[in-house]
Amino acid sequence: MKLLLRTALLAALGVAGIYADVTFQEKTKITGGSLMEVLQKIVNNPNLPPAVGSQMKHTLEDQNFDVYIMGNRMARIGPHQSSIYDLDAGTLTTINHDNQTYAVMTFDELSQRMQQMQQRLGKAQADLQFDAKVDKTGESRKIDGETANETVITLRAKQANNGQDQMVVSTHTWLVPMNAPRQEARNFQKRMGEKAAAAFMGGAAPLMGFASSGLSAVMREMSRLDGGYPALSTTSLTGSLGPGNPLTALAAMSGAGGSTGPNAPLLTTESSFHNFVQGVADPAKFAIPAGYKALKLPASAP
Repeated sequence: MKLLLRTALLAALGVAGIYADVTFQEKTKITGGSLMEVLQKIVNNPNLPPAVGSQMKHTLEDQNFDVYIMGNRMARIGPHQSSIYDLDAGTLTTINHDNQTYAVMTFDELSQRMQQMQQRLGKAQADLQFDAKVDKTGESRKIDGETANETVITLRAKQANNGQDQMVVSTHTWLVPMNAPRQEARNFQKRMGEKAAAAFMGGAAPLMGFASSGLSAVMREMSRLDGGYPALSTTSLTGSLGPGNPLTALAAMSGAGGSTGPNAPLLTTESSFHNFVQGVADPAKFAIPAGYKALKLPASAP
């Protein structure tokens, strides 16, 4: 009996210890591009509901998050908005600290809403095919005292009927040597990518609309990179705001017409990840703050 109990206890401890807890800091920011001006016009539109305008404005600001991974959960804690991803429950909980509210959405619901939004932004996006290419440049640099090697991910969104480029996403990412906490973070990202690709974009997906499809695909490619963990990544999204491009619909929302050159950046972003520590994460980071009220999201259209 004692042997059975000890075996059961060791088995339970083994299951609990499959995933190690990790904490780190994430910084992201939009650095430029003509689409940035379009988004700013949308944010400043007086007809935009104040709550929506405030959330979009925070999305355009530099973002700083403390990230906690515990088993199959990840919490990204920010000053205005936090997100809790639960892979076992299949949910994304978004917490608005300004309004002291929170909303829970399943991964299936999130995927459905993204598809509906992209359809509203332009029918053409449904006919796109994404091709990704990964190149190691051989370039290196020092980041936080570690040697980082450069890899370039180029993602092309082509029109299915004619093969023409509609959007190109180019990401220069600098990989630092993999260690235990970075590996745990990478493993979680892979599991999340398998569970819900839409969850990669988190709160930015509603703002980026069509562009989020390309950015999400790039992030999935980054989660598969071998040879290190991305310490710093710069992403440039290029395309043309001409006829037939679904990005044109986004520009029209703000009254900004016309088109841009095919090589002019529509959006440039930068992301960095620092201070990886493996250890017991604080369970309180995965809880809804006291006094916050639940929001009931409207049902998505069939």
